[in-house]
Amino acid sequence: MVDTDAALALAVDRDQGHAGFGALLARADLRAAAAAELRRRHAEPHRAYHDAAHVGLLWLRHLMHGGDPGDRGLALAILFHDAVYEPLAKDNEARSAALLAELVPGDTGWAQDAILATADHLAYAGDDSRVLRLLDLDLTPLAETPAVFARNTALLRREYAAVIEPVWRAGRGQVLARFAAADRLYRTRLATIYEDSARANLAAEIASLSASAAAAAAA
Repeated sequence: MVDTDAALALAVDRDQGHAGFGALLARADLRAAAAAELRRRHAEPHRAYHDAAHVGLLWLRHLMHGGDPGDRGLALAILFHDAVYEPLAKDNEARSAALLAELVPGDTGWAQDAILATADHLAYAGDDSRVLRLLDLDLTPLAETPAVFARNTALLRREYAAVIEPVWRAGRGQVLARFAAADRLYRTRLATIYEDSARANLAAEIASLSASAAAAAAA
């Protein structure tokens, strides 16, 4: 089993994630036009966190944790899960799944369903181990080191630049509180690596957001 420090070290340098994205594209074995479209989308200027580095990191962690490098369905699900990303939209996952169906010939039904499950990680009630792995991989950034978690939070804030600060704090707090209230964040063996660190990060940011809101109210 990979230890926590090694798993979290992958996220420190985002260039590693970009390299992972290239490796993931190669594994997905897409037509040149489809690969170019995914590169273009993940380089869109409004993306700060949900870019190629994020996607590539999930693939690298899949491999680090003994995942099957030959699982093309899971590779496609990781690759396309944020292919359509508009921060304030409610249908990103549905549109990402539809884009997968449009760009990749053949049966991509499982990968489309897996992408749809990422719309609400905690709501998935199925027992498909590969879907659960995708969901857990997508939540591993909750467990980053405090410095990387803070960096990622700042990148997310840039994506929501159009949202005023009080609304951002309230919305972010609601999302994190829902995660914190879950009995389990991770439902695969990845829990042994990521659960405790994620809980610590959630508690720290929820407290920081509460303190910021209180200070703003008192000003």
